[in-house]
Amino acid sequence: MTRSLARGDYSLLMAVESASRPHSWYRVLTDRRTGALSCDCPPWTFNHDQRTCTHSELGARLVGAGGNRPSDRAAAPSAVSPLITATQQQWPGLQGVWSIEERTAPIKENPFRFVLLRLDLGNGGTATGTVAFAERHHHSQAHIEARVAGWAGYAIAAEVARLGGFPLAGQPPEHFRVDRRPATGRRTRLTAQPMPVIPRIGLADILRVGDHSDQGDGLRPEQRAENTLHLFLGETLYQQLETQHFLDVPSVHYAAAQRVYRLRRDPAKAHERRVRVFERGQYSKDFCIVRGQDVPEADWWLGLFLGLMSDEQSTLSVVGRHNVFSPFSDGEERETVPPVWVAPR
Repeated sequence: MTRSLARGDYSLLMAVESASRPHSWYRVLTDRRTGALSCDCPPWTFNHDQRTCTHSELGARLVGAGGNRPSDRAAAPSAVSPLITATQQQWPGLQGVWSIEERTAPIKENPFRFVLLRLDLGNGGTATGTVAFAERHHHSQAHIEARVAGWAGYAIAAEVARLGGFPLAGQPPEHFRVDRRPATGRRTRLTAQPMPVIPRIGLADILRVGDHSDQGDGLRPEQRAENTLHLFLGETLYQQLETQHFLDVPSVHYAAAQRVYRLRRDPAKAHERRVRVFERGQYSKDFCIVRGQDVPEADWWLGLFLGLMSDEQSTLSVVGRHNVFSPFSDGEERETVPPVWVAPR
């Protein structure tokens, strides 16, 4: 079995905090082709004879129990859960019905707090993300909210992208430390070598909960939003967007018409572009979907991208007669790439 970040099609099953080192994280990943689990903790990574660890064993038990669902359910409605609220603020494009389950369980006699977020998608399907906190570190509520929003939200967004036909999006981010490492170029023995196709951006670059935009690292909200978009799309899709200035999202609810949404991006990254709508390969109209809040343009674009793939109808509920326009209503660009409708998974 390969290492967990060796090139492959992986889903992030669970992020587990190190019991001995606060702010250090291990990821339990699922190979989408085989269902095999892997982890990037040292026991799993460096044990070439029998690759197993307590984290992957726990992941196998959770999957066997039914979609990594904790056994003693303690559900909280989204309206009263600050963890869901934080995740919704971090990933505003994710639409559907949210629920949360929490429990405490030991890992090698160390007590952990498990948080499972679940999103039932309006487009059909379910996405989950699980985060395990070592209770010995006595984290603040703000710390827990940020990590749930980062890790669980990332996992849910990645599954939404996969179901929407973008399996390369949402590859697991750089691991071990949430805070930014100094750019010295030196790496410790326990740090995995990054994949060439993944930008050198870690989870710290995307963390922003509510109005707390200053993370003490000097990044402006626009820079962090661009990092989020870059990290989530991955190098291949991000460069495709940078080069052709659009990505195509197939419709779920208008599949009979083979509708495709062409999500265009302003090359200057300054303002919204109207969404070009194609049906059966023919360009029919433009949708004008603008920012409802004062957020960076990259946040708006990613939110629209995830929204169409998670709950198309809710995302399009803002579209009325006043913001449907004829073709080429905000530019005469003639893209040479034809739209191709592919049935989402």
